[in-house]
Amino acid sequence: MAERTGCVGVVVDAKPDATEFYERYGFETLDVLCGKLGDRPAPQPMFLTLGSIPKRS
Repeated sequence: MAERTGCVGVVVDAKPDATEFYERYGFETLDVLCGKLGDRPAPQPMFLTLGSIPKRS
């Protein structure tokens, strides 16, 4: 996909209790600079570079 579209990675908005799941697959947390939600749990943005995903044979 990266070669066809110029994509460098995958970003997810993980639920607070799901961050450990994503960390097991190599996702790293991103800092939230603005746009925090006030009345509900804020998702945790996480990023995974496409280079860390094994290529299919």
